[in-house]
Amino acid sequence: MLRTLIRLLPPAGARQLTVLTAWLTAAAVLHGIALGLVGVVVAAWLDPAGDRTPWTIALGTAALAFVLVQWTAQMTAFRVGSTTARALHLRLGDRLAALPLGWFTATRQAGTIDLATTGVPQLMSYPALLLRPALTALVTPPAAALTLALLDWRHTLAVLAATAVAWAATRYAGHLARTVDTRRHRVTAEATDRILEHATRQPVIRTDQRADDTDALDRALEQVRAASRHSAGAVVPGLLLFGLVLNALFAALIAAGIARVTAGALTVPVFVGVIVVTARLTAIAAAGAELAAGLRLQQGTLGRLATTLDTPPLPVLHTPDEPAPATGELVRAERVSFGYDHTTVLHDVSFTLPRRGLTALVGPSGSGKTTLIRLLARFWDPTTGRLLLDGTDLRALCPENLYAHIGTVLREDYLLDTTIGENIRLGRPAATDTELAAAVRAAGLERSVAELPDGLDSPAGPGGTQLSGGQHQRVCIARALLKAAPLTLMDEATSALDPENARLATEAAHRLAATRSVLLIAHNLDTVTHADQILVLDQGRIVQNGTHTELTTRDGPYQRLIRDHTSAPRRPG
Repeated sequence: MLRTLIRLLPPAGARQLTVLTAWLTAAAVLHGIALGLVGVVVAAWLDPAGDRTPWTIALGTAALAFVLVQWTAQMTAFRVGSTTARALHLRLGDRLAALPLGWFTATRQAGTIDLATTGVPQLMSYPALLLRPALTALVTPPAAALTLALLDWRHTLAVLAATAVAWAATRYAGHLARTVDTRRHRVTAEATDRILEHATRQPVIRTDQRADDTDALDRALEQVRAASRHSAGAVVPGLLLFGLVLNALFAALIAAGIARVTAGALTVPVFVGVIVVTARLTAIAAAGAELAAGLRLQQGTLGRLATTLDTPPLPVLHTPDEPAPATGELVRAERVSFGYDHTTVLHDVSFTLPRRGLTALVGPSGSGKTTLIRLLARFWDPTTGRLLLDGTDLRALCPENLYAHIGTVLREDYLLDTTIGENIRLGRPAATDTELAAAVRAAGLERSVAELPDGLDSPAGPGGTQLSGGQHQRVCIARALLKAAPLTLMDEATSALDPENARLATEAAHRLAATRSVLLIAHNLDTVTHADQILVLDQGRIVQNGTHTELTTRDGPYQRLIRDHTSAPRRPG
């Protein structure tokens, strides 16, 4: 665990923790030497012919050195504990900002929240409180055993052997605790996901409540309670096992000593000195076992943190300069393929997007439309092929440069816990009030804002929970319109809007397409009839390409989509 923590910390933090470890190790060694000398001094005082003065001075010197080193180490420990937590929080934040967007599944988001709010603060106690007794339990017994060689080398070997057996017992107990903790964490992460989902779906739950809305949450919380109870119960057998082994070893050492005294191979003063030391070592080992459970749980937390921090970000490639793109071309897809878990979703997809114009991406559900949009936003990289933006491979663009050129309106777009106006301004923070008002109007949000007591200063709530689904989507559309990026990606941008607001949003997309490139996914084909280009995706392949007029004259998937759309019942306005 210590090696993992040092590896995860930045260089300055790793140096601090290494220095602390050296101080604590030195203190543990001095502790062991002082304990061993206690046995020597006891034997010397019980033996009428023993030379007491040199050993008493040696014990006093070792004890003083131990106190000074221990005090220095403990003062350092509290400082290192706080800096360690801060450094891990910063590293976690930096890594999350660099991870591919496709990494952030609901389960991983819940696990990350648990790490940031509970896991990392708990890890602060490792260098501040737990590292000292852990090193003491590990280092002090061998140091004391070696010092006991001044009395009797056979007992040195016996204590070292007992230490090895006790260490094996605590390792087995720790394995049990880690196994249960892994399951507890998984269940807790799932429950956190249910809680977040329950909170964000409150507007829907209150107006259209289903029986399983609260049942799923109740089941998740009950699983957490059962897992926590099981976790606590799994620690007890480990502690009982270790205690039994420890007491058996202590009894065996006493029995061996008595046998040697009876046989005349060991004097009573030496035997008493050895027993005094081993009794104290037994107490140290017992205290270490009680802390071992906490260390094992922290080891699980550290392992999960390491998994996140070790997840590689999408690489930024250094590619040779490409020839200048065609005059009207902004995006080029060259034989792109991609899949999830060995299941190919996109097959050999090639197309181009103009610098200006509206391109509609249509196709049946499951054809790969959302996957293609997310590849363009670099949620992931293609398995084969490449995507070029203005002649440059997306993989060669740093994230800041890439996302400066892309605006998105996705189905899971998130709103910050701030005002509606501030959420829209995220698209272009330097925009004027006039430009902000124009984006609000173009997105069909003007009337909804006017009905709110504070207008654009009204809170959106965490994740936009204080807004309806349609208001949430219009805010995201307004944000993309205000950004006016060279490429805007819209995935079902009008799906939650009533017909009038859907018409306004479609008109806004067309206005944006007059000077920018817009790629729009829509199941409602009425919104794409005037697109400059329509790409028809079927089973992960581009099977048709053209305008609405051109495609309706050709027999193929687009005609079938039109027929299905025309025959489908319309939603009342």
